[in-house]
Amino acid sequence: MKGLDRQLESMVFHVVGITLGVCGIGMLLSALVEAIDGGPDTGALITCGVGVGIVGLILWAGTRIPKQIALLDVFVTVTVAWVSMALAGSLPYLVSGSLPEVDLALFESVSGFTTTGSTVMRPIEDNSAGILFWRSITQFLGGMGVIVLVVAVLPTVGAGGMNLLAAEAPGPTGERLTPRVRHTARNLWVLYIAFMFVLAFAYMAAGMSVYDGFAHSFTTVSTGGFSPYNASLGHFDSALIEWICIVAMFIAGGNFAIWYRLVRGDTRPFLRSVELRAYVFLVVGATVVIALINNAETVGHDRIRDALFTVLTIVSTTGFGTTDFGMWSDGAKAVILLMLPLGGMAGSTSGGVKMMRLLSVASFAHRETLRQLHPRMVRPVRIGGSVLDEGTANKIMAFMVLALAAFGIGAFAIVLTGADLVTAISASATLYGNVGPGLGAIGPSQDFLNLNGTARMVGMVSMLLGRLEIYPILLALVAVRPQRAKAFVIRHRTSNSDWVQRSKRVN
Repeated sequence: MKGLDRQLESMVFHVVGITLGVCGIGMLLSALVEAIDGGPDTGALITCGVGVGIVGLILWAGTRIPKQIALLDVFVTVTVAWVSMALAGSLPYLVSGSLPEVDLALFESVSGFTTTGSTVMRPIEDNSAGILFWRSITQFLGGMGVIVLVVAVLPTVGAGGMNLLAAEAPGPTGERLTPRVRHTARNLWVLYIAFMFVLAFAYMAAGMSVYDGFAHSFTTVSTGGFSPYNASLGHFDSALIEWICIVAMFIAGGNFAIWYRLVRGDTRPFLRSVELRAYVFLVVGATVVIALINNAETVGHDRIRDALFTVLTIVSTTGFGTTDFGMWSDGAKAVILLMLPLGGMAGSTSGGVKMMRLLSVASFAHRETLRQLHPRMVRPVRIGGSVLDEGTANKIMAFMVLALAAFGIGAFAIVLTGADLVTAISASATLYGNVGPGLGAIGPSQDFLNLNGTARMVGMVSMLLGRLEIYPILLALVAVRPQRAKAFVIRHRTSNSDWVQRSKRVN
């Protein structure tokens, strides 16, 4: 009890401590890979892993979760944890000399954890196996979310866990798979890890080495798209590997709650999901359009495979490359540009605004159009057979306005740095959507070294806004003037067996 009394009550430091500890373990695992490969960066990775791990351990051991958690603290915690994770993740690049400039190392780290996949490494294959493995691990950790992992392993977060999950998880809704939030987070990570192992073995069965199989599995299930090779997945020149990746990207871009229930034998969410049907329609429709209008040299099955792979790598926001779509017809590139900010399903590891929000906006617009003829009409916003309450519908509309603002401001800011209009628009879309490649100077055969440092700084902000979906970062800024914040206090009992959630408005 005396030890507990000496612990500082801080949700931020406690969660950041565990987050840094997880990063330290990832760095040490990368050091092991580097040692097996006999590369030069084993010492650098061990140093970073031990250093980051010790800092994380000190923060975790010296703090505890408060009994009362303000909702504002949840947003601050998520934002600070992600910024801390990005800063720590840049250390292996700096210490090893792979990316000796701070802004480049930080860009690569932010791109990794946000699963964007935009890179400033040139050439990629000149880097050691351990550094490239760490690069893949950053995307694996960022895909499902480190905060989700923290909730899964932390028995004392209690009722605040659902708010942590909702603040970090991509998509407009948070869904419990079990009555307890901790078990929900654990089940999501178990499914995620199982998916990774199955895919890794599938890649290896198709001809990849053990190293390549796991490195690409990490970045496929997370819809990240980092590859140890300059040519990305095109390095293998294998139709079988591409088809395996196509299936995996489709799954990763889908709702993991649906896959969880499907694995457990419950097919109803899979068969009834309107969002899933919209996701399939988008993928199939865009593939057909691109295959028909594209003027690429490939024909027949290769042309269809290239179109489908590219559509899925964009819609799922994975960002792998097998072909340079920058050389396709203007019509095909226009379709790609439109898809960049869309993303996959809510509850997936993909970025973008998500199918659920697009369906909500369409229903909202339909209702408001009808109201022009019938002003007194009462009609809810629907997604299939489900009705959205007005609060959720308004929140989604507000998010879409903020997303458009973030995209527009980002594109304008990048234009001001000297980039051409096509490059700036696609850069803002691909960075906010966490996709990776764009058009113009940042096409699939290019990298983000073609943008200057100021544009890359704008890009880092866009990537974080896209991954955390704006609200946590904006609301974390409210903490600067807490006297003006209206927070909801979450009370919970620190018991492993019983959690009670209550909330009240405080000034």
